Amino acid sequence: MTTALGLAVLVLATPAGPAPAQTKPPAAAAKPADAAFDLAKTAADALGPEATAAVQRDLIWTGDLNSLASGEFGKRSFDAIRAFQKRIKAKDTGILLPTERDQLAKAAERAAAAYGFKPVTAQGITVGYPAKLVTQKTATEHGVKYSTPTGNITVDILRYAATEEAFEPLFTRLKTERAGRKITYSLLRPDFFVIAGTVDGKSFYMRFLKTDEDSRGFVLGWDPTLSPGFDRVSIAMAGSLALAGAAPAAGVPASGTPVAAAEPPAPAKPAGPPVPLPAGAPSAPKSGIGFLVSARGDVLTSAALVAGCRTVTAGGASAPVVAGDAANGPALVRLAAPPKVAPLPLRLAALGVGDAVELVGPAGRSATTVAALAGPGDDTRRLTLAAPGAGGVFDAKGALAGLVAGDAGPVALKALFVSAFLRANGVALAASEGGDPAAAAVPLTCTPGS
Repeated sequence: MTTALGLAVLVLATPAGPAPAQTKPPAAAAKPADAAFDLAKTAADALGPEATAAVQRDLIWTGDLNSLASGEFGKRSFDAIRAFQKRIKAKDTGILLPTERDQLAKAAERAAAAYGFKPVTAQGITVGYPAKLVTQKTATEHGVKYSTPTGNITVDILRYAATEEAFEPLFTRLKTERAGRKITYSLLRPDFFVIAGTVDGKSFYMRFLKTDEDSRGFVLGWDPTLSPGFDRVSIAMAGSLALAGAAPAAGVPASGTPVAAAEPPAPAKPAGPPVPLPAGAPSAPKSGIGFLVSARGDVLTSAALVAGCRTVTAGGASAPVVAGDAANGPALVRLAAPPKVAPLPLRLAALGVGDAVELVGPAGRSATTVAALAGPGDDTRRLTLAAPGAGGVFDAKGALAGLVAGDAGPVALKALFVSAFLRANGVALAASEGGDPAAAAVPLTCTPGS
């Protein structure tokens, strides 16, 4: 007896008549979904990264988005918006109408309120946590633990001194499997690590930040029977994590009342450069370039250029190094007498592969293109350019679109992360056009130890 599968094969294999001559199949038409995504991405880029990140944070709370709020619009965000629109019986375009955006914000606020999600500052970090659930608090060897009365949800806020256990050895230890402990995900970056898995029948997610003195972070544990609804809490906590005092925690409802620190404030750092000179690095003078980004004289430059310097020379005058992020690459120098030049605008729309950009650096100006939307190791904070260089990355309208570190490599920190660094240090770039990178360029010289 001929099976259904065999019959199907026979029908497909037997031509009904002479086959028409055809050298190759016609090119497939563009999928409608692709066109819809492109339209939605254009709309999101017009809103800018901060507004896009706010939408993403709300989508996390409604359970539609299972990733951190990066401010960059991709297929995950597109699909998440469409899922939300379908649920509220709206047309699933991937573009939120004002009334839909309001519905999303209110739904997210209700979800966060159900957990009592609010920020707490302890062990040198600020992070949002489900305060309505984890009501019991106890001190631990490395920090503080919050838990439910039954222990089915726990939040540990921890700090490990680098002299006790360095950052990478800590990561290695915490991702080690044993009987009853399985790691389902782990990621190590120069400035943070993430580990997730299960231990003794309980799900867990941890995220730690690296500083010069220690490793600080949290571990969230929960009964897997609470998933998938509870999983959004781990994503919201990850997105809210920040070093205490460094920047506001993202994704924490504005109505949340900060919880008093569970410890005395950390002692002030000894005087020294914001970016320490790496061990073994030469202490010879270095010259480079920075760009004026505020009317008060803030100059954006590379952390590699100013490493080891408390002040640099700019236009013959000394200027203090006021901030630096060695892991990501940006730094700030402040001029005592800023030139009468308009600060640079910031490009809000994300760059795409093939987009033309200009590198402005010590060697002059050169044209290149975006070769990839991530850096080595799929580092989504960075762009890979088609040609190496150093200095600032600018779009065709003269808006700042990224920063290349002083190693003259082809990898640039994206504008979104440059903007986050600047905002954390009290600088907000204008979202406008018509910048003049050459006029805003400031030659800098650093002599380590000065």
